[in-house]
This record gives sequence, structure tokens and C-alpha cells, in this order.
Amino acid sequence: MSALLIGLIIYHFLHEQFEFSKITRLGYWIIPIFTLYQFGRTFTWSPINGLVLLIIIGFATWIGHYQARHTKIRLEETATTFFRDSEQHEIPIYRKVITAQGGRPYLLGWLMTLGAQFIIEITYLHEHLSWTKINQEFFQEVLADLITFYRFSASGRHTSWTLWALTGGTSLAYTLWLAHRSPAAKQTLFGETMHHHISSEHVD
Repeated sequence: MSALLIGLIIYHFLHEQFEFSKITRLGYWIIPIFTLYQFGRTFTWSPINGLVLLIIIGFATWIGHYQARHTKIRLEETATTFFRDSEQHEIPIYRKVITAQGGRPYLLGWLMTLGAQFIIEITYLHEHLSWTKINQEFFQEVLADLITFYRFSASGRHTSWTLWALTGGTSLAYTLWLAHRSPAAKQTLFGETMHHHISSEHVD
């Protein structure tokens, strides 16, 4: 892959973090479900594994809270169709969409998670990380964040339960903290039926 194409993909990834994107149940739940399933398949109990898991859970909870606390959430109303009243006036019908923008704090949390992954690989998995391998894993995580199903196709490169726990834990924590912080986001993420008016909600 050419350096220009890699640079464009990374630029697009960075740009995406500062754009408002639609919150969907599939988009926010598919990664934690898949990665935690892989964690369950690969985890074996031992005192040291239990201790490492507790550390990962604590770190993931903190990262998810930090990212969600600084995420901007807004309710967008877009006219997708209309009907005509008795006087033949066009009355627009608005579609409500909940969107979120992670921004710089989300990027920082993402980088800290990637850094934690490298620390686990060096200290716990005793892997040798060359500069080439670090760049490769960085780019793979960029692709996995941009293209959800890339994480499924590249799942074979992760064999340790620690990396599945880290990815699944941070993703799940972010989703749950986002739902806790915003009733509108909670409605979308959990498919709840809300009968009160939420269009006045504004969360910075």
C-alpha cells in the first residue's frame, strides 16, 4: 500500500473524529459483543490472569468514561418527506437522528488504549515490537475503527484474551457511559420507547 494512500486513510480517520456521526445500535454494540465473545473463548482463569483482567477493566472503564464525558451529542431533525394539508400546503415530516462527535478527547483515549495494547504485548505477552510492527498495528487499528467489519476479517491477528478484553472493555464502557450521560443516546442504544419530548436536549 502506498504511503500516499496510507496518509489519506489516516487523515480521513482523524477528520472523522471531528464530524458528527449517527448513533446506531448496530454500530455501537457490534464491536463490544464480538470482542467480548472472543474474550470469553480465549480467557483461562488463573490468579495472575484475574489480576490482569481487573487492571484492564479498571483502565477500560476510565477510558470509556473520559471519552463519553467529552463527547458532544446533539439531536438533528431532518425533513425527509412531507404531506399536504387540506389547503394543499406542504407540511414537512421530520426525522430525528441522534449524532455524536468524539473530537480530541476521543482521539486521546484511542491513543492511550493503543499504548496500553503495546504495553500488554511487551510486558505480558513478551512480544518484540519493532518500529515497523508498531506502525502496522497503528494502521490496522485505524482501519478497524473506520471499517467495523475489518476487525472481523482481521480477528486472527489477535490471539490473546488480554487484547480482546482491552478492545471490548473500552468499547463497552464508552457505549454504556454515553447512554448514561444522554437520555436520547440511551433511547437509541437500547431501543427504548420514550414518550416525552427530547428535542430540547443539548449536551456539550
